[in-house]
Amino acid sequence: MDKVWQIIRRKPPFFLIISLAYLAAVVFLKWRLGLTFPVLLFVSGGVAGIYFLDIAEVVFAISPSPFRSIVFAVLFALVSFFVVTSSGSFLGSGLVLTLYLTLVLWQLGEWKIRGNLTSWYQMVSGPVTVKVQRWLLLLFIAIFMIETYLFVR
Repeated sequence: MDKVWQIIRRKPPFFLIISLAYLAAVVFLKWRLGLTFPVLLFVSGGVAGIYFLDIAEVVFAISPSPFRSIVFAVLFALVSFFVVTSSGSFLGSGLVLTLYLTLVLWQLGEWKIRGNLTSWYQMVSGPVTVKVQRWLLLLFIAIFMIETYLFVR
């Protein structure tokens, strides 16, 4: 139980605030102010998604983290698109959308600190230029925004 509290406390407050604000905005846009069972499922999945990758990194304890790679990000984008558009699960949609947001925040944070995402491309053969990294990050964010739009509509 101590590890769980450590994970919860370790999450940067900015990430938590952004994630909760995102959840609130999506709930408002999709359901307005109605508090229904689907809203509770979505928010439950969303809150779980905020911490899911942090918990997975502690449980699997692989360094470097396989979740902070472009391979995982691309595969996750495909899976999350399927969940949001086809599953009909509000719990699953909340989980994958906040997981996706976590990946976006991780990438933006690394970009701000290092000015590149080179560590995310370690599994790729050959170097990836910063320009290509920037375009792929923008594409990744655009896909996240499209998935959010498709869920809200």
